[in-house]
Amino acid sequence: MTDISNLLELIAGTVLVILIVCDAVGTLIVTQGQSGPWRPTRLWYGLTWRAARMIVIRLPRRGGDGVLNVYPAVSLLGLLLVWLSGLVVGWALIYRALGEHPAGASDWQTLFYYTGASLLTPAFGTAHDFPTRLLTLTEALTGLGTIALLISYLPALYGGYSKREARLLTLDDPQGGRLTPVRVIAIHSIDGNLELLYRFFAEWELWTAEVLESHVSYPMLALFRSQHVGQSWITALGVVTDAATLTCAAIPEADRREPYFQYRRGRRAIHEIATRLHVPSSSATGHGITRDGFDYAWGVLCELGLPLREKEEAWQRLDDLRSGYGARFQELVDFLLAPHGFWGHSAEETVLQEVARATMDARLRARRTRSDR
Repeated sequence: MTDISNLLELIAGTVLVILIVCDAVGTLIVTQGQSGPWRPTRLWYGLTWRAARMIVIRLPRRGGDGVLNVYPAVSLLGLLLVWLSGLVVGWALIYRALGEHPAGASDWQTLFYYTGASLLTPAFGTAHDFPTRLLTLTEALTGLGTIALLISYLPALYGGYSKREARLLTLDDPQGGRLTPVRVIAIHSIDGNLELLYRFFAEWELWTAEVLESHVSYPMLALFRSQHVGQSWITALGVVTDAATLTCAAIPEADRREPYFQYRRGRRAIHEIATRLHVPSSSATGHGITRDGFDYAWGVLCELGLPLREKEEAWQRLDDLRSGYGARFQELVDFLLAPHGFWGHSAEETVLQEVARATMDARLRARRTRSDR
């Protein structure tokens, strides 16, 4: 019976150590687009983000913002503790199963202390025989290697964050207020110059590709919020992609130029990032475009003097194009608790009030969604 118990402890300890090491390597080095449900990283972020969202939607706006601001950094530290704790337990099981008695004892308290100390440096160990020394060195390698991987991962993470946020500072409406897709078109098509507008979409297509690559490789980057009130990477992506979609639908030949490439890149980014974050799909239908909203945007486009398709044709094209990503975009925005809309630096006079209302609307919507479940 003792032999069976030792064998089970050895298998459990070995599996746990391998699981933690593979998870750390898979999270920080292997930038694959999928993660299994057994991965500690996925379980950790699934549980903690769900708990954080529950807290945020019940707190006042300022308190909720504080939780969302500190969550990404705290969750990374927590993930490191999860990995190290798993290694401590795994190695303690291995020592006990093999009958090794480091520090002269085999009780759980001593084993946990020994493995915890040896995980960071073998200098703290008290092993005397060769097998125990070898296991201790291997254990120290897994512990120090995990910490080193996380430390080396931080520059890539914050580098991606910095590049993402720098571009957001260029998205602005000189008239102030919330930036809408039709205003994006109006700002960048002065005197009917479509080449200026197409150049804008070409630049943002590169930004969208960078966001797609970084946020699929390092999905926790999506949880890092902007430093500036009213700005969010997901709402910026939505505004620019919607502007490209409207351009393709309304302006002849635009669906062969840069707006169409931005539309395709934005649609792909929304779907792949939502999949990587395991955003649940809702049963709600629709993609967020109303006929009243289109009629208003059409009026603005007519005032700009741009070459336009027939109105009904443009409406049908817009409806078809946005159906490819609209619902998923809404789910991603709600999952991240991002306020609907994007406010540039020209909106300083109104941004606090408007963002406060949009933020509370987003949290009330999340609260209703949760109660419906």
